[in-house]
Amino acid sequence: MRQEFKWTAGFAALLLASCSGPADTPAETDDISDAAATSDPAPAETDIAATETDNDTADAEALPGTDISLSTLVWIDGLPRIADRRVVTQRGLYDNQPAFDGAGGFYFTSETENNQTDIFHVDTASGEVSPVTRTPEESEYSPRPSPDGLSVTYIHQAPGGYGGQVYRHMLDGSSTGPVHEYGPAGYYALSADQSQMLLFALTNPFSLRWVNLALGIESEVTTGLGRALYSAPDGQSAYFTLEHPEGGYIINQFSFDDSSVTPVFRLPGETEDYAVFTNPEGELAWLAASDGTLYYRDTHASWQPVDDLAAMGLTGISRLAVSPDADQLAIVANE
Repeated sequence: MRQEFKWTAGFAALLLASCSGPADTPAETDDISDAAATSDPAPAETDIAATETDNDTADAEALPGTDISLSTLVWIDGLPRIADRRVVTQRGLYDNQPAFDGAGGFYFTSETENNQTDIFHVDTASGEVSPVTRTPEESEYSPRPSPDGLSVTYIHQAPGGYGGQVYRHMLDGSSTGPVHEYGPAGYYALSADQSQMLLFALTNPFSLRWVNLALGIESEVTTGLGRALYSAPDGQSAYFTLEHPEGGYIINQFSFDDSSVTPVFRLPGETEDYAVFTNPEGELAWLAASDGTLYYRDTHASWQPVDDLAAMGLTGISRLAVSPDADQLAIVANE
């Protein structure tokens, strides 16, 4: 039976603009033990303010000042290093949520007039920035380019700050509209063929929902999750975080094939943000930032420190995004 989410004024805006600061102390980063993997996750807080560890507020009128910097990644002995860095969006406003496409650029969320947000695209070679949406009375967040390069999806927030739905915008301008009837949602991940979706549902408590767009059905997967929700590079699965009983977060894998959930490993420190990508060897890999340090791991080794972000003057580091060729890194930090 199809279930509609409860829409609540201002509730969705809380998480849509999230941007957490770095963790203070790296936690144990070994792969999850059998005991930890079977432990029930801590329940999400029902007090919205208590669930946020971000620099943002629940009110879209107070978006934080964040910038996106672009770095070249060089790979030495199987590990990434930052070779250079330039700030792409130095405007004194909220610029966040970068997502690379396969054509030499990335999409991002940017604050505009009236404290609203639109989706923009930047060509990383030329630096040219182009608007994707122009909605002065509405807001868009969390852009994700489609695998075929023909469209971009995002969270659409209607006027008045009520909830969010995932919208699809065809890049040829032919159409824009919701891909589902469920909401409000804060984040999402789509399968490779765009027929299935995971939603960070703004229920009470927050929940992870699986949606079959073709059949129009949905079901709850779990609660107590963190906001970082990303499709795997091949689109056959998605990754999300659950609170670890001893603190911090565990990355979990959801299979779009059989809906199974598999705990993978813990994130460093207290961070709940990460980037998942394919490294130059064609293997699945992750980056995360904790306590001013950039950490890397793949399927063969645990987290390793690879660069000093604090020495680069980067503070309040949250989102990371890696290009499809693993040669560029976008970093969101305080301005």
